[in-house]
Amino acid sequence: MSEKQPRPPQATFAGVLIIGGSLLLIAAAWQRVSTLHTLEAQRSIETWLSTNNLEGMTVDGLVTTLRVLCIVGGGAAAASTILGFQVFQRSLSARIALAVLAPLLFLGALASNVVVAAMAVFGIGLLWAQPTRDWYAGRPWLQPYQDRRAARVAAMRSGTPTLPGPQAPPPAPADPSQGPPPAAPVPGLRLPAHRPDVVRRPGALLAACILTWVLSALTVVLMTLLALVVAAEGEEFFAELKKQEPDLVASSGITEQQFVASFLVIAAGLVLWAMAALVLAVLAFTGQNWARIALAVSGVCATMLTLVMTLSGPPLVVVAGVLGVGTWLLLRPEVVGWYRLRRHGR
Repeated sequence: MSEKQPRPPQATFAGVLIIGGSLLLIAAAWQRVSTLHTLEAQRSIETWLSTNNLEGMTVDGLVTTLRVLCIVGGGAAAASTILGFQVFQRSLSARIALAVLAPLLFLGALASNVVVAAMAVFGIGLLWAQPTRDWYAGRPWLQPYQDRRAARVAAMRSGTPTLPGPQAPPPAPADPSQGPPPAAPVPGLRLPAHRPDVVRRPGALLAACILTWVLSALTVVLMTLLALVVAAEGEEFFAELKKQEPDLVASSGITEQQFVASFLVIAAGLVLWAMAALVLAVLAFTGQNWARIALAVSGVCATMLTLVMTLSGPPLVVVAGVLGVGTWLLLRPEVVGWYRLRRHGR
């Protein structure tokens, strides 16, 4: 890719829309989840159900659905916020990931705010339009874009249609007095290149990988032990849950077997997530930029999930802080610059 071409203003505007819309969607989803348990929200949902005559849907069921949609949308928005910063670095993998996250943003918008999600999705769409598309592909975009704009202005003034794209002038006839043209390079012939300098791995990347390895290993060990204990002592755990949250158990109608099965599924999911983070940290440490981006997205999602869990366990705010620091280290300028140098072989 050519580094001489500046970033198009359309790409900058798209990144601002993605980041701003995603942050607003996170706030809207958080506000929606925090008010779902209020009496006013319960009455509003009950009125909406009675008005639309939805058979088989209860207030509790709709509240659960809205909460899940908000969490999905908030997680997608958190990932889009991180990926939005990668737009300014011309990351191809970030653009593809944002296109995949666009439907999830709309899912979250159904339960929180459609307008702010439209901002982020519109910004994602701009990444695939000209001249941003040429900029991502490494093609010269500035001069062709200015030529196309000048041609459109001239066509509007003269009233005559013009063909899209710049029209190259016909080649000038060869002048015999100038001698023969220079010889074209021989295909397949490559000049010897200097040995690339070894760029030292940034300390911020090393620290982020170490934090990821430590936290992921602890998560795997702790969740595995908890799963074994709950599987063996499920009756005592369920009795303690009924003692601490009697209303929640009564309203959900969950049984002991369902509680144990749900906990084991959640524990297995967290273990798989932690193991995936371990692998991504290894790949990011070896210089895979896509793994760094994926690991940063995983860190944001893990931070958001831990912050939600702090409502019932305030000490978890320390874990959320460590996760946030690890994600911040992955986005440090020296880390981004190191990957850029590796990509261009310097």
